Amino acid sequence: MLSSIVVGAIASLIAETVSIFAMRLTQRGSGLGLFLVLAVAGDVRAQAPSGIAAVQLSLDKLPVVARIDLPSSADWIAFGFGSIWVVNYRPDRVSRIDSATNTVRADIPIGRNGCLGILADARRIVVPSCVTGVVNEIDPAVDSIVRRVPVPITRGREGSFAMSDDAYWIPDNVHDSLSSTVVRIDRTSGALVARISTGARSDVIITGFGAVWVASSSANTVARIDPKTNAIVATIPVGESPKFMTAGEGAVWVQNRKDGSVSRIDPSTNREIARIAAAAPTPAGDIATGGGAVWLSVDGKPVTRIDPRTNAVTHQFVGGSGADAIRWGYGAAWVADHRVGQLWRIDTGKLVQVIPR
Repeated sequence: MLSSIVVGAIASLIAETVSIFAMRLTQRGSGLGLFLVLAVAGDVRAQAPSGIAAVQLSLDKLPVVARIDLPSSADWIAFGFGSIWVVNYRPDRVSRIDSATNTVRADIPIGRNGCLGILADARRIVVPSCVTGVVNEIDPAVDSIVRRVPVPITRGREGSFAMSDDAYWIPDNVHDSLSSTVVRIDRTSGALVARISTGARSDVIITGFGAVWVASSSANTVARIDPKTNAIVATIPVGESPKFMTAGEGAVWVQNRKDGSVSRIDPSTNREIARIAAAAPTPAGDIATGGGAVWLSVDGKPVTRIDPRTNAVTHQFVGGSGADAIRWGYGAAWVADHRVGQLWRIDTGKLVQVIPR
């Protein structure tokens, strides 16, 4: 009897062959091609591309069109009010960068240990400080903090918070060191609205598709919360040690740190429908969507591009150290290099013209 490894390899080869054949038929207008694409898409194992080395490129081929020096170590990124906002450490601050000139316009102190990301809405730029246990609300009209909302956070593991129109969603690491619950905080009053158990190491929260999504790194699941009821409506198994997530390009995408894969969750069925072998294992890293692609960044592999139409890695740039946060906005991909204190602006139009060997 064939070993499970051999059987898996044969299955992957067949799936890849069928997928290529199906796409060629689809491009020629064949209904059979569409049928085969849909059939393959229904099998999670069929989504893992083989030969990641075939799409790898050296870092010097990455089309970085601007390198913006920042006062200190650069990390989280957000967009809004014609600017890019970057969290920096030592000392903790938010740098505001003009998107037209790629120059630093302001540096805003935020208190000790900026953490859990940075977000923007129509009125404010919002960033937590874990040591002081608050969410800082920055008014972009004056480039300063105008309000601090106390929340149950303290210095601990890296993660992310989420924001909706009326609430902050926070991974609570004060009442439980395992971070097995998330809390909903009313943005206006600062009151605790709900506490929801989502599994140990629930460090990362995002919003998207009318829901709140929480990754449990210990349970290897993603919980979907209905913000209308504050109830978990689905618990979705994904890869090992899921961490950062992003919602966009028709799906929720999950960075699995153990093997460096990316899980694709269909929000209409609450199922993992693909697991993409991105070969980017990491203790940290980041993932984002935008510009028709999924973007992954880990130390040593600062940019991996995934095509959501095919669930395939199209480019992976290898080299350097210090890259972490990645986002797409203002027509470009942005990577924060927290080793040297830089923000890279990447022309994604030029990127797709770079053909892997």
